[in-house]
Amino acid sequence: MTKSDAIDSLATPTVGAVSNWYGVHPKFAHAALETFLGADYDRDIGDIQAFLARYKHFRIQFDYTFSTNTRGRNLAQQLRAWGVPVESGGQSRKSYLDVGFAYGGYLAAFASLGYDVTGIEISERFGSLGRLNLEASGYAVDTRMGDFLSDEILAGERQFDLITCTDVIEHVMDPEAGLRKICRLLKPGGTAYVAYPTKLSIPYVRADGHFQLFGLTLLDYFRARAAYIMYTEWPEYEVSDFYEPEWYLHIARSAGVEAELVYDSSLPAPDVPGEIAALYETFAEWTKSGSGKLDPLMRHEITLELAKYSARMFQEYSEHIAHHSIDQFSRKWIDPLTRILIRKPPA
Repeated sequence: MTKSDAIDSLATPTVGAVSNWYGVHPKFAHAALETFLGADYDRDIGDIQAFLARYKHFRIQFDYTFSTNTRGRNLAQQLRAWGVPVESGGQSRKSYLDVGFAYGGYLAAFASLGYDVTGIEISERFGSLGRLNLEASGYAVDTRMGDFLSDEILAGERQFDLITCTDVIEHVMDPEAGLRKICRLLKPGGTAYVAYPTKLSIPYVRADGHFQLFGLTLLDYFRARAAYIMYTEWPEYEVSDFYEPEWYLHIARSAGVEAELVYDSSLPAPDVPGEIAALYETFAEWTKSGSGKLDPLMRHEITLELAKYSARMFQEYSEHIAHHSIDQFSRKWIDPLTRILIRKPPA
């Protein structure tokens, strides 16, 4: 591509629609579109709704990718609401680490707040887009490509005032080691925020957060991987086991830190009966057609695990109804994200 071609590729109706709608730089928008859709993506769609309809199967990917800067700013605001002092700058600049920086939005947000920021990303594909987003946004930060668990990428301890790890730890093959390293890297008095898709979430049983497939979160890693391959005929399954919140809390506390579950109070109250009904409507559709690519044993495994899940879920639902604590039920069984706030005691 010549220099003039590169300039022309940015001045297109599609790039303009995407960058304006999501509030991202045209360079980042164009690079991401090429990455996900190929170099020959349609450049003549000036209406964002028409664009999203044209590439509807990529809607979740687009929303997640192009919202990166907004999500970074929102997280900073949410941390404030949880009592985390996020401002930095002055004579004692704070240090920040994002584990799995992907598209770079969290790094941009905390760089704008005066932090010395560091990002680690294992995917060259995502990391290159993140670096481009940061460059286009005017931030020069320390980004490292590689496995967070490797000491060659980052070693030592007590280095960071703030660490975030969102939508990442469920991809780590040894999440216990990852969580312990996060705790080790925190300075005394520092804070870490870890968030991942909730294993028990009814919406994610209906359609998991990564592949939009029924029942994967009910299975352990090996059966989920086998089901995913049957569903998609694609061998690369880049998700580890899903653990319930108590497991992560126990691991963090055993590493000598304080850990608690936190919640986003700005989320609207869900329609709990509606969510439960939708689960079994989805199951009925799945039994008729959605399970067709699975072998009989896997269909039986998912059906059996759903029965176990249902028994546990309805037992807790009855208890929460009796105690007028439906909001507690919603947090455990409907909220799609488990959020853990970790604080290392001062020295």
